[in-house]
Amino acid sequence: MLAGPSAWAKTFAGLPEEAKAWNFERTPDAHHDVVVIGGGISGLAAAYKLKSLGRQDVLVLEARDRVGGRTLNAPSAGGGYVELGGQWVGPTQDAILRLMSHLGIGKFKTFNQGRMVNDTSETLNALELLDYLQAVRRIDNLSQRVLLNDPWNSPNAAQLDSMTVRDWMNQNMTTDAAKNLIDLTVQTDFGGPARSISFLWFLFYVRSGTDFDTMSDKAQRWRIEGGSQTVSLELSQRMQNQVALSANVDAVVWGPHGALIHYGGNRLVAAKKVVIAMMPKDIERMDFYPPLPADRKALQSNWSTGGGDKYFAVYPTPFWRQQGLNGQALSDNNFIIMSWDNSPASGTPGVLGGFGILEGENRPPTLALRRQLVLRSFADWFGPQAMNPISFHEKSWGLDPLTEGCVTPLAPGLLTAFGPALREPVGPIHWAGTETSTVWCGYMDGAVRAGVRTAKEIDQLLP
Repeated sequence: MLAGPSAWAKTFAGLPEEAKAWNFERTPDAHHDVVVIGGGISGLAAAYKLKSLGRQDVLVLEARDRVGGRTLNAPSAGGGYVELGGQWVGPTQDAILRLMSHLGIGKFKTFNQGRMVNDTSETLNALELLDYLQAVRRIDNLSQRVLLNDPWNSPNAAQLDSMTVRDWMNQNMTTDAAKNLIDLTVQTDFGGPARSISFLWFLFYVRSGTDFDTMSDKAQRWRIEGGSQTVSLELSQRMQNQVALSANVDAVVWGPHGALIHYGGNRLVAAKKVVIAMMPKDIERMDFYPPLPADRKALQSNWSTGGGDKYFAVYPTPFWRQQGLNGQALSDNNFIIMSWDNSPASGTPGVLGGFGILEGENRPPTLALRRQLVLRSFADWFGPQAMNPISFHEKSWGLDPLTEGCVTPLAPGLLTAFGPALREPVGPIHWAGTETSTVWCGYMDGAVRAGVRTAKEIDQLLP
């Protein structure tokens, strides 16, 4: 049991007036060993692992009316589905693959039979290709020097973190075409241009994802049967009644005896330990009393989030396959910069997915206009049939009311300044979420690893 009201008296006495509005002094509605805030893959993996370690008294609080976090299945016409968030798994992503196997969730190969459409303004000649390959080799070599557990302590960390990926390319590459190809990869993987992303963060990401080729290509090898949200749905089902939905956390009081968590309008729960499994930027929506340490607060408030939209057009059949095309296209002169075949394993209905990167005032203001621009992009590559889908879907995580963005194009300087606060517990609070993983950071595999790591940390600390 947590300490009683008298043990919290000193903590309450130091609370500012605005904290007292949450009525933390009242008797909690429930007491738990662990409360997990965030019902995405990482939070659910933490809760599930804690239960497997014998810690049965766990409660998961999820602000949305669903589990899954940044994975989301949406039903589509023709009996299929589209995945509006993270969706791929690949080699060396052993944590998510093991979990899927344990849960009885299968995978199938991403369709890639046939030709890819290259709609970029430049096709690499021999000199440009050599420039590109040499750059990739140098990136891989540099990434191997980055320390996964503490990249901010890597050799030359300050220098690497002071420059952008584009800065490094300008200093080490000779052809614009090769630079632009890497920039396109960075844009699709990070949700931001190479000119805005820390080179140290980029190298850490490459090392975390094995190497450049594995991160940028092989990581998209397989799809998840039933859609990626199925992982969270299955974990939640196995947690039975230990997952609370529509349970948005407003404020947390923490101290040496544990934490009090105000959520869901006027609910109050006490916990010996807390797991917060969210992107650092999203944690800014919660109030903490006493305030979080300055470095942790700065990490969260300065955390970068990636923009861009994900679009899907659904057709009766994948007609592009009959043309010998695999549905993949790259472009630097169209509304959609990258497309892929997102059809289910059966092949019907046919689904084309695409990334669009225009945001803010540059983002077309209406769904009708965005739909038209997306379909024109698909039609340019795959023919006029693409203009007549049976359904259309879009998702902008940057406009989601509960998520600042889906990926992290971390800006220069933040990692070396505040990186050590990323995983360092604060009193009873432990940090999960894919951004805290040292392996496959930013991916579903990293989310699983972060949840399991946090569960093991807490298991060692609880009596």
